[in-house]
Amino acid sequence: MEVSFIRLSTLVFALFFGVSLFVVARHMRIPAIAPLLIGGIILGPELSGLIDSYSLGQGLNILISICVATILFEGGLTLHPDGFSKAGGVIARLLSIGVLITWLGTAVILYFVLDLPPAICLLSGSLIIVTGPTVITPLLQRLKINDKLHQILHWESVLIDPIGVFIAILVFEWISIDATLTQHIMQFSMRVVIGVSLGTAGGFTIYYLLKKNLIPEEQINIFVLAAALFFFAVSDFFLHEAGLLTVVVAGLIIGWKKPVDLKKIQQFKGELTEMAIGILFILLAAKLELENFIELGWQGLISLAIIIFLIRPLGIFLSTLKSDLKLNEKVFLGWLAPRGVVAGSMASLFTIQLTEKGFEYAAFLEAFTFSIIGATVVIQGSLSGTVARVLKVKAPPKKGWLIIGANYFARRIAEFINHRNQEPSVLIDNNKDAIIEAQKEGLIGYVGDALSVNVVPEDYFNKIGNVLALTDNRDLNELVCEKWSEHVEADHLYRWTPSDSESQTKRKTTGKAIWCDLPKPSQVGYDLNSKEALLSPRKTDRLNRNLLPGVHALVAFQNDELFLEEFKEKSPGELLLFKQLGYHLPLIVKKEHIFLNLKFSNLQDMLNHLFKIVFKDSRVLAVEEALSGFSGNHGNPFFVLGNEVAVPHSHFEKLTDAICIVAQVPDGIQLDKNNNEISRLFFILLNPASTPELHLMLLADIAKIASNAELVNKLLNAVKPSRIFELLKEIPPAS
Repeated sequence: MEVSFIRLSTLVFALFFGVSLFVVARHMRIPAIAPLLIGGIILGPELSGLIDSYSLGQGLNILISICVATILFEGGLTLHPDGFSKAGGVIARLLSIGVLITWLGTAVILYFVLDLPPAICLLSGSLIIVTGPTVITPLLQRLKINDKLHQILHWESVLIDPIGVFIAILVFEWISIDATLTQHIMQFSMRVVIGVSLGTAGGFTIYYLLKKNLIPEEQINIFVLAAALFFFAVSDFFLHEAGLLTVVVAGLIIGWKKPVDLKKIQQFKGELTEMAIGILFILLAAKLELENFIELGWQGLISLAIIIFLIRPLGIFLSTLKSDLKLNEKVFLGWLAPRGVVAGSMASLFTIQLTEKGFEYAAFLEAFTFSIIGATVVIQGSLSGTVARVLKVKAPPKKGWLIIGANYFARRIAEFINHRNQEPSVLIDNNKDAIIEAQKEGLIGYVGDALSVNVVPEDYFNKIGNVLALTDNRDLNELVCEKWSEHVEADHLYRWTPSDSESQTKRKTTGKAIWCDLPKPSQVGYDLNSKEALLSPRKTDRLNRNLLPGVHALVAFQNDELFLEEFKEKSPGELLLFKQLGYHLPLIVKKEHIFLNLKFSNLQDMLNHLFKIVFKDSRVLAVEEALSGFSGNHGNPFFVLGNEVAVPHSHFEKLTDAICIVAQVPDGIQLDKNNNEISRLFFILLNPASTPELHLMLLADIAKIASNAELVNKLLNAVKPSRIFELLKEIPPAS
C-alpha cells in the first residue's frame, strides 16, 4: 500500500508542479525548462523528497516513451512545406553535416578534455545532437525573428529529434549489445524504413478519416492522439524506438494535408505537449544527483563552453556555406541551440540501463546531458532577445488586423484600414449574412466563432498583429482579447466597451477599451447606413485634437502605422472622423464664419468679400478657386428657399471638410432677375466632392430653418455671431 501511494503521489505531484511551473514560466516570460529543472531537483530525493521517480520502476520508461511520442507528433503537425521551401538546403545540411559536427566534435572535446573512453564520448555526443521543439518553439514565439531563421530553427528542432535519437540508440546498442557493426547499421536503417513507412501510412489514414467526417467532431482530438500513439506502438513492436520517426512523419503529413480541424487538433496537442513536458521534466530532474554535477569539475565547464560556443557555430558555418544567409543570420543560428526534454529523456533511459549493467561512466551521461540542457536554456533563453536585437534579425512587426464583428461599422473600419495598411484586415462573425455583405464589398471575411483562433486560415493568421473586437457584447469583446493575447501583444488588442461599464470595472481586463463614447457598433453602423452619421477621412499636415463636439477621431494613420484613438498632435497624417449628424449644421458652422449686417447688392460681390476673409491664409483652397465654384459654370449655384433664405452651394475636390458661411444681409439681395423676391439670410455651402451625402443633409437642415419663420426672424435680428450659433442648435433632430 505504501509503495502504491508513493507511485501515485509521485505522478500527481509531478503533474501538478510541472503544469504550475509552466504557468509561472509564462508569466515570467522565460523558457519553462529552467524552472522545471530547478523544481524537479527541489522536489526530488536530493532535497525535499516529495517525488521519487525510481518508485515508478519500468513505468517511468513507458511514461517517457509516451510523452516523447506526444511531443514529437505535435512538432510534426506544426511543420509547413512553405517553411522548408524557404531554406530547404540549409535545413538538409543542418540535419546531415550539422549533426555529424555536433556528434563527432563533442566526442573529440570530451575525449581530450575529460579523458573519457571513446565509446562514452560518442554516446554523450549523440545525446546532445537534438535541440527539440520543446525549447525552440517557446523561444521562437517570444523572439519573433525573421521568417527564414524561424523556419530553419523550427524544422531543425523537429526533424533532428528522431535523427539524434536513432544515432544515440545506434551507439548505445554498439556499447551494450554484442553484435557486429553491420548488424547495428542494419538496425538503424530498419528504424528509418519502419518509421517512414508506418508514419506515412498512419498520417494518410488519419487524414482520410477526418476528411470523410467519419470521426464525430467532439471526438476528433482524442481519436487523433490515440491513433498517433497506436502507430507509435506498432512501430515499436517491430523495432524498438522506431516509433519516434513514425509520429513525426504522421504529424508532418496531417499538417501538410490541412484537414478542416487542423487548428483544433494543433491546439489540443499543444496543451498535451505542455503537460507532457511538465510531468516528464519534473520526473527526470528529480532523479538527478548533485554530486555527479560536481564531479564534472572545471574540465566539465571548459567542455560545455567549447561545445556551446565553438562546436555549434562551426556546424552552422559549414552547413550554411554558399547559402544566401547573411553573416548576422549565421551568427544567430550559431548562438541558438538549446537542448530539451528529448535529450534528457534519452540520457535518463541510458543511464538507468547502463547502471544496471554496471557500466562505469553511466552517471556521467545524465550529469553531462543535463548540464548542457541547463546551460543552453538559461544562457541562450535569457540572452537571445538581446542577441537578436544586436544582430538585427528580428522580424518586422505584423501589421495585419483581425476585426471581430462584420456589422456595417466594422466593414467601414476594415475598408479604411485596407486602403492604408500593408496587410489586409480579416473580418470574423457568426452572422453569415454580414460576412456575405463583407465579401460582396471586396473584404475578407469568415463565418465562425470569435473565440476560436482556428477560424482564421494560416495564411492570414501568421500576419495578424492587431485585434479589434467590435461586437455589441462587451463581455465577448473582452473574452476575444483574452483569447488572442497568446498570439498578439497586449498593446495591440482593442475592444469596444461602453464608457459606464469600463469605469465601473475594478478587475484587471485584457485589451484597450476604445470608442467608449460611441453607441453599440451595430447602432453606429445603422446610423452610418441611414446617413444619420458620417465617417470622414481627414488628411492634413498637422493633425489636431481640437475637434468639434460630436466628432470623434477613431483611427489615425501616421508614419505608415495605424493607431486607434491615438495620434501625435500637430504631426502629419490622416484621421478617420466619426460625425454624429443628428444636428448637422452646428458641427460645420464656425463662429468666425458668421457675418452680420452686410451691405451688398449682388451675390458675386458678397462672395468675393467673404472668401477673401475666410480663405485668406488657407492652404487648402485659394480665393480664386472658391469663387470659381460659384461662377455659374457649375449649374445653378444657389437655392432660394422660403422666408428669404438662400443657399449658394458648390463642391470642391480639394476640400476634406465641409464649410458653411452664414451671412446676414438686412437689405437683401435679388438673386433671380425674373423674380422680385429678395434673400436676406445666406448659408453658403462649400462641400468636399467625396461626401455628397453630407451635402444633401446640410441642405435638408437649412431647409428646416427656412420653413421655420420664427427661427429665421431670430437669426435675422441677431446682433452677435454667438447668438446665431446658439440659435442653430435649435434645429430639430434629423428624422
